[in-house]
Amino acid sequence: MHFPELHRHLGGATHPRILWGYIEKQSSDLAIRLLARYGDYSRFRHEFERPFRDLADYLSVHHLVEELQAEDVGYFAHRAVRGASVFEAVDVLELRFNPYKRTRAGLSEDERLADMSRVVDDIAAAVVTDFPIRTSFILCMDRGFSPSRNKAIIDLAKVHPDCVAVDIAGPYQAGGPTITEWVELFRYAHEEGLSTTAHMAESDPSDVHPELFPYLNRIGHGIQIALHHPQHLSELSKRGITLEVCPMTYIRTN
Repeated sequence: MHFPELHRHLGGATHPRILWGYIEKQSSDLAIRLLARYGDYSRFRHEFERPFRDLADYLSVHHLVEELQAEDVGYFAHRAVRGASVFEAVDVLELRFNPYKRTRAGLSEDERLADMSRVVDDIAAAVVTDFPIRTSFILCMDRGFSPSRNKAIIDLAKVHPDCVAVDIAGPYQAGGPTITEWVELFRYAHEEGLSTTAHMAESDPSDVHPELFPYLNRIGHGIQIALHHPQHLSELSKRGITLEVCPMTYIRTN
């Protein structure tokens, strides 16, 4: 029997104990700041286990982890895959992440865009293990990124052999692509032969965009569609669009 995991974010896949152990061993400015901020593991762990007000509050923990992972993304990717195989008996894993957010600090925009390829290569090398698990990647675009930066993520997914799809993720925020620009980005990915998924209707009932449906294979969450816009369910069914339902996330984000 195969146990697949089709909605796992690298930013949420590392146990706090592993994160804290990494922090204690490092001398980087970030590690020093986090040691001073939390003091000990119990206070750090509470940051991950506390009640969250909403999705934005929940994602604040992911942002902390992304910053840490940028220092040694292979270290954290290896442990995420090892943990999924050994402790959860997962043998097919889709690991999703935003490569830009794990590029080296202090680089220019062009250098960070170029460094995304190195990030994916480092993760690909780290997940080649003796554990009985097969891992592929979904690269996440971000709601706050410019269309050109998001397109660069699509272009990287197109050429990297371990990338199977692209996604929209990140908190809802102003300044990112318009829905028209998102349609163009997903049409481009679709025409280039990539599979696609999009975080949509996770916590906001207004975050439903039928304009994207023709270019989607799956929707991340989509629970608000069923709760508030059930008229769209027949179209999702006809198009064969799968909803990636994540019950624990809904409990954690209220």
